[in-house]
Amino acid sequence: MKKLFIFFTTLVLTLSSVTFAMTPTYTNDAKFNRGVGNCCYYVDGSASGYANQISSAANNWEVTGYGWNPIYMTEVSSNYATHMDFYSATPATDSYLSNSTAGYTTFWNSNSTLVASKTNFPTYDYFYTEIIMNTNNSGSYDYRTAKHEMGHAFGLNHYENSYSIMFPSLAGMYVSTVQQCDHDTINYLYN
Repeated sequence: MKKLFIFFTTLVLTLSSVTFAMTPTYTNDAKFNRGVGNCCYYVDGSASGYANQISSAANNWEVTGYGWNPIYMTEVSSNYATHMDFYSATPATDSYLSNSTAGYTTFWNSNSTLVASKTNFPTYDYFYTEIIMNTNNSGSYDYRTAKHEMGHAFGLNHYENSYSIMFPSLAGMYVSTVQQCDHDTINYLYN
């Protein structure tokens, strides 16, 4: 019995001292220059088939299950001064998409000048983002894709941890919701 107690105590102390890594950020901690306390997003008609997935993703980023974070999201009916605009396309109509790409995010400044595209990430703060969903890759992965691309919009980079929503491949991702490492990075960036 004494050995079992010692083992259990050691296990509890070991688990309580585990520190969670944060998801990587972009160079210079690039993020929305106006914060995320009133983060408005717009779903274009081309992406209306993803409306439920996008709404679910927004709710998950607001309420991660890991305590408070500054994100508050509202869907709006116009893309005027929004943080995130959602569109959809196919590889035939968008040169950045391929059949293996579920979606991507582009970053823009307040003058509607492209700051960073799919092939690179921002190195300084940005005003809004456009998220393109690949209509050739619809189905159950859409929930994870919307959450992953929103993470990019917030300022989170890819993370080679398959237990993060920011893992770069859906095939190896073991989670379907925002994780503590992602949540903690939001608090680091915006608090």
